[in-house]
Amino acid sequence: MIEEEPVSVIICAKNEEENLRKFLPSILNQTYKTYEVIVVNDCSEDDSEFVLNDFLEKYPNKLRVSTIKKDRKFSHGKKLAITIGIKAAKYNKILFTDADCKPQSDKWIHAMQQQFRDKTEIVLGYGGYIQKPGLLDKLVRYDTYSIAVNYMSFAHAGLPYMGVGRNLAYTKNIYNESSKFTTHYHISSGDDDLFVSEVGRKENTSIVLSQESFTRSEQVSSFKYWKYQKMRHLTTSPHYKFIYKFLLCLEPFSREMFYLCAIVYCITLPEIFFLPIVILFGCRMFLFLLLSILNTRRLQEKDLWIYALPFDIYLPIQIGLLHLRNRIHPLKKNQW
Repeated sequence: MIEEEPVSVIICAKNEEENLRKFLPSILNQTYKTYEVIVVNDCSEDDSEFVLNDFLEKYPNKLRVSTIKKDRKFSHGKKLAITIGIKAAKYNKILFTDADCKPQSDKWIHAMQQQFRDKTEIVLGYGGYIQKPGLLDKLVRYDTYSIAVNYMSFAHAGLPYMGVGRNLAYTKNIYNESSKFTTHYHISSGDDDLFVSEVGRKENTSIVLSQESFTRSEQVSSFKYWKYQKMRHLTTSPHYKFIYKFLLCLEPFSREMFYLCAIVYCITLPEIFFLPIVILFGCRMFLFLLLSILNTRRLQEKDLWIYALPFDIYLPIQIGLLHLRNRIHPLKKNQW
């Protein structure tokens, strides 16, 4: 068993009064011997300060708060808050999550820290969403699940290209060896994926799939906000390394072409080819659904495999349209 080393948990919060009140106790009550929780209160205009002061009274030896005051002459994004949190951290092992996230277990820190073996300096965890009724819930959770399958599979194959800030750990050492966000500070997103893409290597990156390591977040309230969130995240993809961009584009393109060709061939080719096409399509769908069932169970998203086929077709089209919209109407820089 890996020795429990001290860990600094960093949470960046902007107007997160309700989420801090609701989810911060689950971070502060972890069954881990030595850790600190640093909340960076970034220009909040709600009652986050008072909520954090209450927690400071209850957890004086565990919670620390860094506050960024609003400056009308200077605008900044989340990366400044993360940088301040890292500088404030006392320990080399740093674990990140968001204010609207709740660890699935009180052993979350332990499960993530245990992956720092040998040369490992980056640990990629799974950050899912709290289940809700409705089709939007299924879309958001399936999109998150499929992204996790992608980045964890790539990392397992020795090509780490991203992680999610809802559940990500790395060392101060690897941060100090990086560009410290300076190469992409002007982009609103990228504190997680572009950072991992820059410093991640086969030998220094590990993934964790134990259920104790998962986090769950509050979902977006509307389809419109989900699209905005996706557009914000998609601002980073043009800055990926060429090999990652090529592979990440090739997979959904080949997927859509498979469905399209299957339909066109069934309509245009002679009847003699109909049966082979149906068999080929059936084999592909069998393997796809089998893997969907296994993967959704592994990530505790068991109900999502039923929606795998329609979302498998729909999501690449929707994301392609959002990419196009980003090109035509770019989002404002340095927004949370």
